[in-house]
Amino acid sequence: MLSRHQSPSTSSSPERKVPLTPFFSDHTTPESSGAFTKKAGLKTLSEMVSSVSRRSCQYCGAVAIASASTCAMAVTGDDIDFTAHARSGIGSTDKGGQQLCFKAAGAPSKYRLGNECETYAEMKFGANLFDQDGVQFYLDTNIAYKVAQQDDYETTQPAVREMNLKAKGVFGDALPGSTLWVGKRLYNRHDVHMIDYYYWNVSGPGVGIENIDVGMGKLDVAWVRNQNGVKYNSWDDTAGNIGYKTEKVTTNILDFRWNDIQLMEKLKLELGLDYGVGSPPDNLPKVTLANNDQVGKSHFDKNGWMLTGELTWDVLGGFNKFTVQYATDAMTGPGAGTAGSYMQTTDWYKGNKLWRVMDHGAVSLMPKLDMMYVLGVTQVKYDKDTMYPNYGQKATWVTAGVRPSWNWNDLTSTTVELGYDQVKNAHSSFQNAAGTELYSSDLFKSKLWKFTIAQQFHPQFGNWVRPQIRIFATYADWNTPNKYSQVTSPSTTPPATNAGSACNDSATCNALGLEYFDTFTDAQQVMNAYGSKSDGWTYGAQMEIWF
Repeated sequence: MLSRHQSPSTSSSPERKVPLTPFFSDHTTPESSGAFTKKAGLKTLSEMVSSVSRRSCQYCGAVAIASASTCAMAVTGDDIDFTAHARSGIGSTDKGGQQLCFKAAGAPSKYRLGNECETYAEMKFGANLFDQDGVQFYLDTNIAYKVAQQDDYETTQPAVREMNLKAKGVFGDALPGSTLWVGKRLYNRHDVHMIDYYYWNVSGPGVGIENIDVGMGKLDVAWVRNQNGVKYNSWDDTAGNIGYKTEKVTTNILDFRWNDIQLMEKLKLELGLDYGVGSPPDNLPKVTLANNDQVGKSHFDKNGWMLTGELTWDVLGGFNKFTVQYATDAMTGPGAGTAGSYMQTTDWYKGNKLWRVMDHGAVSLMPKLDMMYVLGVTQVKYDKDTMYPNYGQKATWVTAGVRPSWNWNDLTSTTVELGYDQVKNAHSSFQNAAGTELYSSDLFKSKLWKFTIAQQFHPQFGNWVRPQIRIFATYADWNTPNKYSQVTSPSTTPPATNAGSACNDSATCNALGLEYFDTFTDAQQVMNAYGSKSDGWTYGAQMEIWF
């Protein structure tokens, strides 16, 4: 029986020989050739077309999809995969207005249940382009969308998250089971779902080989490019906008992972080594450091390392992951996202050190009780020449949270999420709507407590069951800095750390107690809703699906 990718001409039957009788020419006709009849000529033509078609399928691989009329490996509906993740909802605050979301100043993530203020979707389309004799070519794409979920008609530019081709079996017996890939990819990311935090993430355009069998476990090798912003000492530009401008500096990363190392029956180890090197352009503008030294390309043309070890224990119908990471220089900054994943003010290469210890999991404590949890500490030590606002001070982020869910029946459950974030030597800032004034806090110990209760509706119960509809109420309480600085354009001097006026404007200080990156909330909205009050409720409904 033929497979759906196998044409009759490529079946296991013996190959027929095609005679080399010439085709019709200007000097030969069926009537003038005693050995060439019309019937025989058509038969020969058919056999040669069949032979050419057969060889196209065997040697053209994925490219032959364009010749679907002659090659039976055309992509059909059975070869197309569509998967998606999406969330959307509606919410408000107890003070009116739109839903606001809460993240501690300086923290790279937030506890997400009842604390997501956007509509977000990822649409993944894949196509099995070729699958025969142990060789497979698979196209993987991912288009993402994000809007503020405030209006009926909201426009956005889609983000191309993934566009890559995976080729399995192309190395034959040399590397059996391995896969060669190239293109944009969310590359083997490791995350904590309940805070949507990717602590091991070197995604981007790249090329690599994965699942190389090394006897004890598998080996993955990749070259990935990551390009994030680097801050420059352009405090006031000619247009009157204040703050640091941002340039892009490319970092090339070599990623080595030894995974699936079976230590015990339910205990696995994964080890990773990432090497990143900054590759700035030759004419990169110079920057002024805190000690007034001016440096250019050489300051960013630095390398860095990141070491990762992760133990995964299959326990209580779920898993527990314990992770230790250490990173230096380029791998604390743009190389791996800011401080590994956008922990603030590490937009430099030189001198930074990062270490992280994190434990998280999702388990079933009893048939009617599931739970997610996380406990982690991340510290970044900045170089003494690092510019405003940290000036070489260590920043330490501590996070702890639990999300138990109680099953009333298969269709509904009650979930509670309690989360706590603390950042030592945190900093927050925001500009006014015109971009002419900058408010900047001193370094302070940022703290935020967040509590959510939600009633969930679903087709069955479980930590990872989707779709879900949630009706939620969320409470947040955060602390505020002691001082802040206000700079009005034009100005060529950034605000000095720990120097400024006391918080006589309590609404401004209150807004400076939160982080606004990637929250779809801004400082003015917080001041409008809560004024000088640094706590409050939100409520709403949300749906989430993946398949």
